[in-house]
Amino acid sequence: MPIRQRFDRLLLGSAILLTAIGLAILASASWLLATERYGRPGSYFFTWQAATAMVGLGLMVVSMHLRTTLLSDRRLVLGALAVGWALLLAAFAQAEVAATHRWISIGGISLQPSVLVRLGLIMLMAILLDEARRGGWPWRKLALIGGITFTTILVIVVEPDLGTAALLAVVLGAMAFVAGMPLRLMAAPAAVAAVVLVLAIITSPYRLARVQAFFDPESGAAASWQSYQSLVAIGSGGFLGLGYGSGLQKLFFLPEPHTDFIFAITGEELGLVGLIVLLGLAGIIVWRGFVISARLEDPQRALLAFGITAAFAIQSLIHMVVCLDLLPPKGIPLPLVSYGKTEMLVTLVSIGILLNLSREVKA
Repeated sequence: MPIRQRFDRLLLGSAILLTAIGLAILASASWLLATERYGRPGSYFFTWQAATAMVGLGLMVVSMHLRTTLLSDRRLVLGALAVGWALLLAAFAQAEVAATHRWISIGGISLQPSVLVRLGLIMLMAILLDEARRGGWPWRKLALIGGITFTTILVIVVEPDLGTAALLAVVLGAMAFVAGMPLRLMAAPAAVAAVVLVLAIITSPYRLARVQAFFDPESGAAASWQSYQSLVAIGSGGFLGLGYGSGLQKLFFLPEPHTDFIFAITGEELGLVGLIVLLGLAGIIVWRGFVISARLEDPQRALLAFGITAAFAIQSLIHMVVCLDLLPPKGIPLPLVSYGKTEMLVTLVSIGILLNLSREVKA
């Protein structure tokens, strides 16, 4: 059968449409926040996000046309990941932002290194897991995979950014499972991850309060405030919503309406219809990504496509279920919708890689 020469047009169209809709939602969610909390023009967040989206779309096109051999070039991937690690550590040398070391400022522009590292680590693990599979899972290769993964996740936990660390651990665990790693070899890393998660929660008063409030809202009313207001926003939207720009929860009831709870703001202003549109477009991206992964003949590239798609799917799911109060509040943005310059760039580059790989799918 011939190799398909065209990119996956459904994936491309869904990504562009979700980005455009996300910009419109962000403009409404962030306008008052920008003027009243940050003393900026109302269009501040929208302008930055739109500019970032334009750059990201350009990088997506570049990623679409890269030689696929570059995606599996160990030296190139390691070099890119090394830059991410350097930025990750450099963030600790700068002043805290919101009591964390998650961001680094370069030339007045802030970056979130953990997001850059996420893509680099997925690309490296696709290479290493495929090599380990072909070699019969040798202990030296497993030690290398475990050491790189554990060290990176531990640094992200220390930032602290437990949400990103947990997301990365789940994605890499899923990649290992799909690659065929025996379950007995996954047991120890899974146990270590569970212990780290529990320790990270019980040693942090605000995390522990959020978990306790999730299971017993009445015992921690302050900690459950965000979840309650998120449900109020979604519930008050009904089927068609209150109208674009007419939401009330962004008036400082929800603390981060443009990032952590933008799904809830969508539900309030655009109703169930708006939520279904977001869910549908994200679902198409996930569907096409998994189809590409399943149909690629090269195991390494199939694993890369799976890892990128799994990261997008799990991140989107976590954001949505947090807004629906099905998980304790955690700062996980909704890809292509929530404000976040680094997140926007990395997500569009990741989709560009998927589109690149889609050309290798048999027609």
